[in-house]
Formats: sequence, C-alpha cells, structure tokens
Amino acid sequence: SDAPWGRQALEEAIGNRDLQGLPVLPLPHLVLMKLQSGRMLDLGDIGRMLGQASDEALDRVRQVVQKYEPQAAEDVEQMVVLGRLEMQ
Repeated sequence: SDAPWGRQALEEAIGNRDLQGLPVLPLPHLVLMKLQSGRMLDLGDIGRMLGQASDEALDRVRQVVQKYEPQAAEDVEQMVVLGRLEMQ
C-alpha cells in the first residue's frame, strides 16, 4: 500500500505473529485497510472485530483512525456499538 500508514503497519506486523508465525496486520491498521476498501463485507468485518476488542485495543484503533481517517471516527464508534450488540 502507498497509504501514509502502510510502512508502519508492515513494521508492526513483523512483531505481531499468528500461531503459525506469520505476520499479521495490527487491528488498527486492519481497520484502516477495511475502511478504505469501502465494501459492505469489510465494514461488517470491522464491526465484528471491534465488538470483540478490549478497551485498550479500541483506544489504539481510535488513535490511529483519528490520525489517518478522522472523518471516519464517528462511523467507527457506531461500528463498536453494533459489534458489541452482535457479540452479545
């Protein structure tokens, strides 16, 4: 990605490995990627991911969204609420 946050996301992924040892984008950057895609499927994914996220993880998502996609901050908050409702 040539997004301003792309390099940072890849650097953080190197230290964020799954059980197989593969690098995984951190949640805040995954949210940005899915927001930028604009597909309904990706927006639903965001809600489900944020609905399961800890308060600490949500704070980090909020910081990154505010920095790179501030116009989407209110939408992300709504996705948190909807995601938590779905996970109940």
